[in-house]
Amino acid sequence: MNKQNPVVRFLRGKGFYLVLAGCVLIAATCSFLAIRNMMTELNENTASSVGTGDDEWTEQPIVPTLPETPVENKASSVPVTSKPASSQAASSASSSSAASSQPQPSASSAQQEPAAASLPSFVQPVSGQILYAFSGDELVFNETLGDWRTHNGTDLAATVGEEVKNAMAGTVTKAYEDGNWGGVVEVNCGEYTLRYAGLSIPLAVAEGDALAVGDILGKVSEVPCENGMDAHLHVEAMKDGEYVDPAQWLEQND
Repeated sequence: MNKQNPVVRFLRGKGFYLVLAGCVLIAATCSFLAIRNMMTELNENTASSVGTGDDEWTEQPIVPTLPETPVENKASSVPVTSKPASSQAASSASSSSAASSQPQPSASSAQQEPAAASLPSFVQPVSGQILYAFSGDELVFNETLGDWRTHNGTDLAATVGEEVKNAMAGTVTKAYEDGNWGGVVEVNCGEYTLRYAGLSIPLAVAEGDALAVGDILGKVSEVPCENGMDAHLHVEAMKDGEYVDPAQWLEQND
């Protein structure tokens, strides 16, 4: 009687299934190890890329920004209409005519009143006439910004590149570039502080400079917050921290 080979007998029995299960287990283990290695390498590459990106970002230069001085006092939903400089001038003329028609005080009473303080020596900063007048508390429409606000200075017509003269003797307290006003120079003239805006950079003066009447501050450029208008110089005057109308000097020097 022939005896079967033990190996053949084993494979014909349950041994075949055991061998098959072992092969499957080995294949699964190999696949798991391969996938784990791939995930590890992928994570390492990702971490390296992210780290490099952060380093490049932090090394980017910081772009400086210009300061922006507030542009007068803004208001919304204002049911008023703007007055051009010519209208305000006409109104002033009417007021002057009405005042002249009033009875004049006698010489004796006039002598009893204190003499009016003389205005400081002043020259016209640029050659042009008043383009846009000081509005005081009245709101006017700013065509560049598209809203209603006060106009704290007087705009004088000028040509780009025209030299700007110092109107009154004093000391430069500020000289800088502003995002809304362009090149700005502020001069302390004692009782008054004059602020010139819309000058080109570089300026011709610096903080601390002592100026005489007529010294050159710089050249006319543009006023960014008023660039919807013709070329001009924006001049403001302040007394005791309050805005006053520069036209009290400008009209006498037209």
